[in-house]
Amino acid sequence: MALSSRQPVEELSSLGTAILDALPINCYVVDRRMRVVAWNRTREKGPLGHPRREVLGRHLREVLSERGFRATLPHLRRAFDQGRGDAGLSESRDGSRLFYVRRLPILRAGKVTHVASWFEDITEQRALELRLIATDRLAYLGQLVAGVAHEVANPLASIAGCAEALASLAAHGADEARARETREFLDLIRGEVARCERLVRSLVDSARSDGSASADVPTIVATALRLLERHPAFAKVRVTSRVPASLPAAGIDGDSLKQVVMALASNAAQAMPAGGRLWIDAREVDGGLRVDVRDSGRGVPLQLRSRIFEPFFTTKPGRGTGLGLAIARTLVRGRGGDLVFVARRARGALFRVLLRTAGGKA
Repeated sequence: MALSSRQPVEELSSLGTAILDALPINCYVVDRRMRVVAWNRTREKGPLGHPRREVLGRHLREVLSERGFRATLPHLRRAFDQGRGDAGLSESRDGSRLFYVRRLPILRAGKVTHVASWFEDITEQRALELRLIATDRLAYLGQLVAGVAHEVANPLASIAGCAEALASLAAHGADEARARETREFLDLIRGEVARCERLVRSLVDSARSDGSASADVPTIVATALRLLERHPAFAKVRVTSRVPASLPAAGIDGDSLKQVVMALASNAAQAMPAGGRLWIDAREVDGGLRVDVRDSGRGVPLQLRSRIFEPFFTTKPGRGTGLGLAIARTLVRGRGGDLVFVARRARGALFRVLLRTAGGKA
């Protein structure tokens, strides 16, 4: 960026400059004419940094990117006009870093003469906080699931027993057509009972990695979409699935992958109550597999993105348990993969499932 000639500007004392340089944060100060009067050493670093000697005395518009200046100017004007600072979170352009930003008015003789902008990179701190929160809540979730597994075992066994009794009665029925239909429904009951048992078992064992498990991604995605196509949330949603049949098997059991895909697709559909589009794309990347579930909804607000994988956190009070995404991520991570939210500038939300190939690594 070409910077124009410097204008005369009030200089900080050597002590003031040393204090700013000692702060482990990005900081700069502007006067009422939006000229930079201080620019600390940390702010000089990074891809968007400039040497202090090149920015002191410049108008802020000449120093920041156009996008950055437009976003910053209203906050600075508010601090000058109202004498009150503000604070909030801001993402880097690519969504990879998270900053805590503050604007602090500086008063002299009761008048705001300067405003300091303070940027603290809290990406690692927030990630650690979320891991601690998730560990605590998932520990509780583990206890909850273990209790559910214990309590559900008996009713499942009873259902299976009833299904066997009905099968025996159907075998002695006089109407062969009715008996055949009864047997078909009983087979469905058995299948669903078995699936419930596997799902409960997978939740209990979700932190364990089964290196021998494998799943055919195209088949699992197709089955998940068939199960969801009559769901009311999908009535106005157009689904596009681009999953090559040639993909290698994924290193995850089929039931877990189906649950993950259904959870992500259901969340996406519920985010588009007036209708929209849902895309499911899968591809092989770097020896692993990637499954993207993307929608054309309103997206995830910045202030909620750090919490979407927290157990029991929901944006649908009264309608959601807040466990879908947390369980989905646990299932994937327990099999050596990961589930992440991908920040995008475009409309909608994108969740990415990263899987290892069967017998390989993610």
